[in-house]
Order: sequence, then structure tokens, then C-alpha cells
Amino acid sequence: MLCFTRTLSSIMGLFTLTVALSHAQSTPFTKEKFISDKEGLKLAQRGLALGEHEFAADPARFGAALPHYLQAQKFNPNNAQLNARIGECYLHSSTKHSALAYLQKSQQLDATAEPRLHYLLARALHLSGQWAAAIQEYEQARPTAADATSDDVAVTTDDLAQRVRECHRGQLLQAHPVRVQLENAGPAINSPMSDYGPLISADASVLLLTSRRAGSTGGELDAEGNGLLEDIYQSDWTGTAWGPARNLGAPINTARHDATVGLSADGQHLLVYSEEHEGDIYESDLLGATWGKPKSLGTRLNTKYTESSACYSPDGKYLYFVSDRPEGRGGRDIYRLELEARTPAENLGTVLNSPYDEEGVFMHPDGKTLYFSSKGHDSMGGYDIFKSTLNAKGQWSEPENLGWPINTPDDDVYFVMSASGQYAYYSSDQPGGLGAKDIYRITFLGPEPAPVAAPAAKRPATLARMPAGKTTGAKKPAANPMASKGTLTPGPATVAPAAAAALATARVTI
Repeated sequence: MLCFTRTLSSIMGLFTLTVALSHAQSTPFTKEKFISDKEGLKLAQRGLALGEHEFAADPARFGAALPHYLQAQKFNPNNAQLNARIGECYLHSSTKHSALAYLQKSQQLDATAEPRLHYLLARALHLSGQWAAAIQEYEQARPTAADATSDDVAVTTDDLAQRVRECHRGQLLQAHPVRVQLENAGPAINSPMSDYGPLISADASVLLLTSRRAGSTGGELDAEGNGLLEDIYQSDWTGTAWGPARNLGAPINTARHDATVGLSADGQHLLVYSEEHEGDIYESDLLGATWGKPKSLGTRLNTKYTESSACYSPDGKYLYFVSDRPEGRGGRDIYRLELEARTPAENLGTVLNSPYDEEGVFMHPDGKTLYFSSKGHDSMGGYDIFKSTLNAKGQWSEPENLGWPINTPDDDVYFVMSASGQYAYYSSDQPGGLGAKDIYRITFLGPEPAPVAAPAAKRPATLARMPAGKTTGAKKPAANPMASKGTLTPGPATVAPAAAAALATARVTI
């Protein structure tokens, strides 16, 4: 139970300080400002105290703090520090796009109220694809130490430079979009909550996914305020559309986090993430029409660290997975494990693994093209999806960004491709979605058709050869039937030469 007498004293000091230090328009939570509504002020102060209690937790519970802050903001929308807090909470949520309006308002009310405001505002502008404005804010931001009141780590000079590079890459990739069609997978699959981790069977008849929607097996809330714990759902293809996703229930779902990870080529084995220990990968076998109880895959795969995602190779010989074990290059690295051998898992090296995090591995049915998400390489921000190809010598090619609009400034992850190669599914948080994170379908449109050459014009008759009584007259050129239609852009395997040249230059100059 909070001691509100002591807490309110420190909270009010924070949310009234800006008036004493500046001539801004920020309105403090004081009796003098709300003399006619003392009861409303008391409720708002209580909301602030509850919000600060969650915000100051270790780790910070941004999701739990947010509704309390919003309650206080409804009473007093013009406090700069409070708007900055709300913006920061949204930046740590699955609806990050909501942060920008609050951070911009905080800056308008009092740009000095939050010392990290330039950085927070830069992040929100970055996530909304306002590249130039984000760069300006990043360049005004200053390195900061780790914040004891949140789970934010230190922001170094190198971090700020990396963010600026991401914005420059975003500008280039958005200027040369790839030739695809993106569609939200729709309400049968997506919910108002977060939905992600799609897996599709080889015959495209079953789609498995992870969701935090209402009706979870345990009904428990995430301790960090991110909604319900994860459960695994299944949607079946009806012949014309995906049917409503249904909870698979026990034994595959438990009262803890349970998430889809990988599906074998024959559709008989499912890799799931379980919250056991620090986070491990388990395997469930299909028994008739029911998934069996997940079983551990042993200590060569699972350690006391987190193993967060995995996939089978098409022949079932290898398991590719992601782990944050300390011998990795960055936070989370990609490893490969030979299932029938007794050798330890192999880190796939510095070509694939960046100094930042990798996540969401998927091996193409060709057995040599690996798709994964990374916060490093040539990311435009957050996790971007990349592909790399294994050659006959066992060497991986330099990871290639799949491009805009597949990738966005936010997290784009858990990419899987249909056996036909024409479609893919992945998770993304985009404006206009049905909820928080949604599952999207990508249709690859292939190379742009070559323009059809106009037929050669007939040589006009000269006056000397023109039959008597005929005269020449210029005909009005026929309208180009494609002139008013939107142009489609080159696909991920067929980036336009100009775009390829621009991106190659960017890798050198950015």
C-alpha cells in the first residue's frame, strides 16, 4: 500500500517544479491553480502518485503507469512533465505511435521540463517516419546515464549516431519501396490486443499465432502491465478466407507465457516458447488433431539464459535459434544446433549477428535462405527483416534488408514465407491496425513489367506522293492507359538499379 502523504509530497515537487523554473505555459497540480475543484485535484494527485509508483518500479511498469497518468491528464492536460511521462510510457508500449502528440505538447508547454525530451521526441518522430525532424532532435539530444526510475539504459554518443544513421537509411529505403502488396490479416486472426508470431503449414491450410487477447488459458495479467499472458491460437483456411482463431487450450497453453516459435516442414512438430526458467524452447507433437504436451529439447539448446525463437531446417537436421547467452556478439545472437549430434550449438558469426539484437529466425524451404529480424545491420529502426543466403562453401551472404514498406521504423519481426514463395506473413505495429501488434500478409508482385514499346509511326505521305484531294493532319496522341494509375515498385529480389546504387552509397557515407 502506498504511503500517499510521503509520495504526494515528492510527486507534487516533480509536477510543480517547472513553473518555478520557467515562464512556460505548463500548469502545475497545485491548489492555487484548481481552487474551485479541490476534489478533482485530489483524485488527479492520487493518479499521479499511482503512476509514479509503477513508473519507478524495477523494471518500470509503463503499461500499468499509463492509465493513471491518463486519468491525471484528463483533469489537467497542460502539465509538461505529465505529458512527457505519458509519451514515454507509449514509447514502451505496443502503440508507440500515440507518443508523439504528448511529447510535442510537452515541448510546447515547457521544453525544459524533461531533460531527455529531445531524445524522447526524436524517438517518436523516428517511429512516425518523420526522418528529417527526428534527425534534428537526435542532434540536439545529449548522452544520458541509465535512468534509475525506468528500465532505460544509458544513451551514449554512439547510440545517438546509430539512430541518425537509421533515419538516413529510412529516407533511402522509403524513397525506393519494394514491389509488394501489404494487407492486414483481418479480424479473424487479429484482435484489439497484440497478435504476432505467425506460422503457416506447408499446404497453407493452418495458421498458428500468439495472442494476448481476452480468453487466455490462465487469465493472468503480465506483471509489467502489457496485458494478458500469451497463448497460442489456430486459424484454419476455409477455402476463401481464414476462419476465426481459436485458443488451443491445454496442454499446449498453460497459465504462463506460451508462444509460437517454429513449425516443422511436415506440420507434425511445433516449437513453442515457454516462460520456464528464463525462457526456453519446447517441442509439441501433433497427435491426430491435437497438440501434445510440450517437452524440453535439452540443455544443448536451453540454458539458464533466454532462448526466445527458433525454426527447423527443412530437412529437420538443424535447429536455428536465438539466445542471449553471454558468449554472443550482441544482446541476442543466432545459433545453429545439429539435432542428432552431440556437439554444442554453433554461433553463426559476425556476418549474421550484429552488435545489436537478432530475433525471429525462419529458414526458407530451399534450405539455404535464412530470414531474421535485427536491430543492427542496415535497420531503419527497431527490428527490420533481413535475408541471408548460405553458399556451397558454407558462407553466409551479407544480410539484405527486405525494404520499405515491409520494414518500418518500429519492430517488424517473425517473418514466415509460404511454400509457394508468393506470400509471407509477419508481425508489425502499423497505424490503422486492428489493435496493438497485428499480423500482416505480404504478396510479392515480382519484377515490374517492362514497358511496352509503342508501335513505330507510319511515315507520312509527302505532298508530292499524296493522292489528289488529301491533306495531312497531325493526330492527337493516344492517352497512356497507365498514366493515371499508381506505379508499383520493385520487389525485394528486384530492387531498382537506382535504389541499389543509393543504398550501396549509403553504407559508405552514412
